[in-house]
Amino acid sequence: MKITFLPQALTGEAEEGETILQAAIKAGASIDGNCAGMGTCGKCKVKVLSGNKEVCRDPHRKLSEQEIEQGVRLACCQPVSDGMVVEIPDSETTAARKKRLICLPEGFVRNAAVKKIFLSVPKASLLDQRSDEVRIREVLDKEELTFSGSVLRHMPKVLKESRDVTLTIRNNRVLYIEAGDKAKENYGVAVDIGTTTVVVLLWNLETGELVQAESGTNPQGAYGADVISRITYAMEQVENLETLHQAILQYINKAVEKFQKEAEIDPEHIYQYVVVGNTTMSHLFLGVDPSQLAASPFAPVFTGSVQIKAEELGLKANKNAVVYLAANIAGHVGSDITAGIITTDLMDCNKGHLFIDIGTNGEIVLTGKGRAVACSTAAGPAFEGSSVKQGMRAAGGAIERVELSEEEVQIAVIGGGKPIGICGSGIIDALGEMLRFGIVDKSGRLLSGEKLAKKGVCEKLAERVRPSEKGSEFVLYFSPDGKSDVVLSQKDVREVQLAKAAISAGISILMKEAGISADDLERISIAGAFGSYIRNTSAIHVGLLPPIEEDKIVSLGNSAGIGASMMLLSAACLAASERAAGNIEHIELAAREDFQEEYMAAMMF
Repeated sequence: MKITFLPQALTGEAEEGETILQAAIKAGASIDGNCAGMGTCGKCKVKVLSGNKEVCRDPHRKLSEQEIEQGVRLACCQPVSDGMVVEIPDSETTAARKKRLICLPEGFVRNAAVKKIFLSVPKASLLDQRSDEVRIREVLDKEELTFSGSVLRHMPKVLKESRDVTLTIRNNRVLYIEAGDKAKENYGVAVDIGTTTVVVLLWNLETGELVQAESGTNPQGAYGADVISRITYAMEQVENLETLHQAILQYINKAVEKFQKEAEIDPEHIYQYVVVGNTTMSHLFLGVDPSQLAASPFAPVFTGSVQIKAEELGLKANKNAVVYLAANIAGHVGSDITAGIITTDLMDCNKGHLFIDIGTNGEIVLTGKGRAVACSTAAGPAFEGSSVKQGMRAAGGAIERVELSEEEVQIAVIGGGKPIGICGSGIIDALGEMLRFGIVDKSGRLLSGEKLAKKGVCEKLAERVRPSEKGSEFVLYFSPDGKSDVVLSQKDVREVQLAKAAISAGISILMKEAGISADDLERISIAGAFGSYIRNTSAIHVGLLPPIEEDKIVSLGNSAGIGASMMLLSAACLAASERAAGNIEHIELAAREDFQEEYMAAMMF
C-alpha cells in the first residue's frame, strides 16, 4: 500500500496492519512517538487528508470531537489504508532549533586529520624505473607514507587517465586516489544522536565550512520515548536490537542522500564520521546490546571511543572512511557530554564550573579545586513536555515564554499564532512567574482563587485559577471558543517539582563531593536547545539552577553537535575529548546515602 506524507511529499510503502507511525519511520517522515505506540501521550497527531477516515483508534481519548471531525488521528494507533495522504504539522521543531545552534567557538583552530593533496606524479622511464608509490613519496617528501590495498589496486587506472591526481591522506596513509584536482572535495559528517532528535552535519574538511545540516526526530522514538523503554524493547525479542540499530543508520544515510542531492556532493568524498550520543544511543548505534544499562550496577559494555569502517556499518561514504564514536564517561553519562565539555574550558579544574545538560536524563559535570566529577539523574520527561497535560516539544504553537503582570498574562508562541500547548522553556517560565506572584506556594501547591484573593493577589490573576477534574489549574491562554484553553495544572506543577528536584539534588551532591559552594561557582554552562531558550531568572526561581549572578550563566547551544564538529575538524580536539572522558570521576547517585535527603529537600521551591 502507498502512503504519502505532506508537506515533505514523501511517499512510502506500507504493509497491511501497519500504523501511520510505522509507515512514517520507513518513509523517513518525522512524527513524535513518545509513548512507543501505546496511544497514551497524544503527541503524534496528524491529519488524514485522504484514505480511510472512518476508523478512529483513540484508546485513551486524546482527540477532541472537533479534531476527529477534521480528520486528525493518532499516528501510532491509526492503521494505514492504500493511497492514504497524511499531513504532518509543519512546524519549527526542537530539531530545527538544535540545527541553528551550531556555532564553532571563537578562536577555534581547524586541523582535520583527513587531508587532500593535488600533485603531479612523474612518469617512469628506462632510466628511472622506480614504482609509482615511491615517486609519490618523493613528490610529497613523505617517506613514511603508506597506501591502502584499494588505492594500489585503483592506482594504475587513475594514472593512465591522468598523471595529475588528488590523494586523500589520513595519518600518513593514502585512503583514496582520483584523477584531477579534487582537493576541495573533502567532506566529513558529524552526528549528534539525541534520544529525542538527531542532527547530521556535513562539513567541508578543507575549508571548515558547514555545507548543510539535517535534523529530525530520532526514528527509534517509535519504539520508546526514553532510553529505558528503548532498552526494554531491545530485550523483548532478538530482532528488536537490530531494528533499533538499523533505524538510526538509515536515518543518517537518508540525510547523506539529501546532502548528495541538494549540495551536489559525492558520498565517495566523505572520509570521516564523528558520532556522539548518550551511552545507550552509542550502544544502539553499533548494534551492541544495551540491557546492562537498565539494571544495577548500570555497567555499559564499553565506554572508550570506537573506530570502525563506515563500510562495516553500511553508512554512505568512501570505502576507506572511518567512523569515530566518541568516548562515553559512564553508563548514563555519554559521549554527547564529552563533546559538550570540549566546547568549554571546563577541564581547567582550578575554578568552579558547572556544566548541565537538561533533559529526560540530566547529566551534570562539576569542576573545581582540582577535581572533575559527574553524575546523571533521572529528571523524567517534564522538561520535554511529555508528562505535562498540554506539554509538547518546542514546535509551532508551543508557548515558549510567559510573563505575568497584575493586568495580564503575556505569552510568546513559537511561530506566532494561537497556542496549542506549552514546551519546556514555557513551563519553567510559567512556574517561575506563578511562584513570583504567590499563585504557587513554596510546597508546590497551586492555590485556589479564593485563597489568592485573601493573600491580596490581583483579581485578574486569581480569576485564572479554576477547578478541574484533577485539582486546580491556571489558565495561561483563553481560547475564543473556550474549548482549547492552554493551562498549567496542579499535576503539571508536581511533575516539574520531581524533575527539578532530581537535577537540583544531583548538583548539590556534586558540590558537596567537590567541596564547592555556590559562591565558588564562576560559571554555569547549560547545554542543548532547552538551555538556549529558558530564562535564567525563572530557572533560578524554581530551584533548577543554584543562586548565582545571571551573567555567569552561559547557554552553549547544541554543544554535542558543536563538539562532534570540533572533533571532526581538529585532531587536537579529538585527543582532548579522550583526555576529558578519562579524567572525569563518575559519582553514582544511587550509591549515595544522602541522595534521598537531598532530593526531598530540593522538592521545595
